[in-house]
Amino acid sequence: MHTSVVKAPGEKLLRVSIEMAGDVIRDVRFTGDFFIYPEEGVSRIEGALCGIIPELNTVLCRLREAVDAGNIQLVGLSIESIARATVAAASGRDAEKRP
Repeated sequence: MHTSVVKAPGEKLLRVSIEMAGDVIRDVRFTGDFFIYPEEGVSRIEGALCGIIPELNTVLCRLREAVDAGNIQLVGLSIESIARATVAAASGRDAEKRP
């Protein structure tokens, strides 16, 4: 399992742990000091990324679809940060240096 940590300016800390099956995401978990409402939105977002190739535009598209479909609110976190950290974790590197 690979992990990436990102803390974009003005946002909360996000840790993405990802397991790959070849070129596709097998499992992904988000942890950190952010909030996502409703609470089950976290698992909805994680599930939306399973089975895809972790390319930035694909990840962004899936995230936007999941957030819109689930009427999910991200507090202290952006879709772009989630996408960058997911792609970085899939490649085995940190998205940004940790604070």
